Amino acid sequence: MAEGPDSDSNLTGYWSGSFSYAGGDGPTPFSAHISDISGSISGTTLEPNTFARGPLTELGADIAGAANGHSVSFVKRYHRGPGVHRNPIYYSGTTDAKFARIEGIWRFNNGFSGTFVMTRASGGAKAVAREREEALPPSAKK
Repeated sequence: MAEGPDSDSNLTGYWSGSFSYAGGDGPTPFSAHISDISGSISGTTLEPNTFARGPLTELGADIAGAANGHSVSFVKRYHRGPGVHRNPIYYSGTTDAKFARIEGIWRFNNGFSGTFVMTRASGGAKAVAREREEALPPSAKK
């Protein structure tokens, strides 16, 4: 199976990470699923409820943005729920050389900000293709 020229830099996959508030308590963990189509990224996140009133134990959000080289930026908006704000949160970061880790900052329009880090939990599209090829019997391999 031939891989596209951007398969090494494709961010599609499952990610785990954490974000921290400037001067706040310890990091808040989250998970993310990202789809990267030619540098246009979209997906969802899930994290423990640390601020919304009511019965929600977890908060989901949608993300949309772009990846260009090692730069990644996206906007996160929480799903509607009791006490959940819908203000956009702007994330910008940089990937490592293997596109397996993203580190950066997040911020609200009012200047409130913090840091985040994400680590790829799945190997992405290239790893899935490699696993499929390795599972083939020797006679079927190229």
